[in-house]
Amino acid sequence: MLKNISEKKIFQKKNEASHEYCADAIALYDGKIVLVERLNFPQGYALPGGRRDPLQKIDSKKIFQESDFETPEVCAIREFFEETGLTLIIRGVLGVYDAPNRDPRGPKTSTVVYGTASGILRDEIGKTRVFFMDPFDMEKNKEKFVFDHYKILCDARKKGILP
Repeated sequence: MLKNISEKKIFQKKNEASHEYCADAIALYDGKIVLVERLNFPQGYALPGGRRDPLQKIDSKKIFQESDFETPEVCAIREFFEETGLTLIIRGVLGVYDAPNRDPRGPKTSTVVYGTASGILRDEIGKTRVFFMDPFDMEKNKEKFVFDHYKILCDARKKGILP
């Protein structure tokens, strides 16, 4: 429990400073969803994605804003390749997800893009294992997804992005 106003301000500042902007990608490869199995905390199935890189050197005293980072599209393409070895062709943006507690590692705002993938699969050694999932198998695997990624996939289905 925070004891006074000063401690609350410090907590808020620290929390704001640790907020991360991310991008995730829903991609189909021969009709199947490209997913990664996270090998580190939190373990489970996830959409490929990650943190948006800052456009300049990080100053630990500065509180960053979203405009200080690479675009969600650039991040999604970069992270998708890093995690899967595949090339992502973006067809659109599904939405922005920023619900509190969507990620147990801290506050994150993620822009989710969707598109198609091509190339040769490659795991990110020690971090992820890449695999394909038939869109019709999402429901029976819903407990294996981390973060809010199952919800994101359901949203994509509702919007006609997934069958």
